[in-house]
Parts: sequence; C-alpha cells; structure tokens
Amino acid sequence: MSADDALAEAPKPSAVRVFLRRFLLALLFAAPSIGSWVSSNVIYLRIDELERPLKKEAETRRVEMSDLERFVAQFQANELGRGTLNLLMTALAADMQLRYLGDNLHRANAASIGSLRRAAAIVYPDRWQAILKPYEEIIAQGYDSPDAVQRLQAFENKVIADALSTITRDQARLNELTAGIERYERWRGFIASTLAYLAVALSIGLFVFRLHVKPA
Repeated sequence: MSADDALAEAPKPSAVRVFLRRFLLALLFAAPSIGSWVSSNVIYLRIDELERPLKKEAETRRVEMSDLERFVAQFQANELGRGTLNLLMTALAADMQLRYLGDNLHRANAASIGSLRRAAAIVYPDRWQAILKPYEEIIAQGYDSPDAVQRLQAFENKVIADALSTITRDQARLNELTAGIERYERWRGFIASTLAYLAVALSIGLFVFRLHVKPA
C-alpha cells in the first residue's frame, strides 16, 4: 500500500465533531461579550437597588415642596386680600363687628383654599392635628377681640415661617439626593464602558492566540 493510498483511507472527522468544534470555538470568542453582558446586568441590578430609595425619597421631597410652595403663595395672597379689606373698612369707619366678621371669613377661606391642613401635616407630621385644633376652633366659633386676632396671626406667621424653613431643608436634602443619584449613574456608565472595552480586548486576544496556534 502506497502512502497515497494510506492518506486516502484516513478516517475523516464526522460532521458532528466538526460542528461541535466550530461551535465551541465561536462560544470561546463570544465568551468575553457574554461575560460582559451578564456582569453589567448584575451590577446594574445592584445599582438600581441602591438608587431606588434615593429616587423615592427625592420624589417625595419634590411633591412636598410643591405643596408647601403652593400653600405659602395662596396663604400670602389671601393675607393681602384680608389686609386690603381691613384697610377699606377702616377708611369707611365700618362697625367693629363687621370688621371681625370680614377678618374671620378671610381666615376661614385661607384655612381651606390655602391647604392649611396639608401644609401642617408636612411641617408637623406627628402632631399637626393637635397643633391646628385651637386655630380651627377659634375660627369656627368666631371672635371679636384684638387678642384673638393676635393669636391667630401669630399662629399663621409661625406656620408660614416653618413651611419656608421646611422648603429650605427639603431643597438641601434634594440636592444631596440628586448628587447621590448622579454618582450612581456615573458609576453605571464607567462600569459599562470598562466591561465593553475588556470584552473587546479579550476577543482580540483570543483571535490573535488562535492565529498562532496550529490546528491539531
């Protein structure tokens, strides 16, 4: 038997073996990309878990700030209207009982339209009902003395001041939360780009290695 005959009779690799070899080779080249995808998704899930409470608190702060800002604007506008009415009644020398009645109506309107209860619930979350009760009782019963007017005005001034202070604190906290969320987003972008570059580098390395390895 000649050498040519021996080569001709050498067993050929089966189609299954050829397919498996090519499949494993393709899987090897795809492994860096697959690993990058899996790693990035695992890391993204972890970052999302860390971000979620920050985003939730930030949204709550924004809603509360919006409510307080609207309350302050409406309440102060109503106070301006009440002051204008008092000046008009004084100029007309109106009866004192009529002046107190007009004052009472404006304060009752401010307590409802100005969302005083909502503002008090935000500013004094644990005791707003107890704090608001004396104020509402005086308005509901009516009043006809300067002392009652002074007490109501002092309470309103305190609520407005506390609301403005709460808005300032919420804004400062919102800035901190926004900075924290942006920091996580920067980490997300850095990790994504790093893993992508590593996947490309490993793929190129495997390709070069394959070129320099002679098939068996």
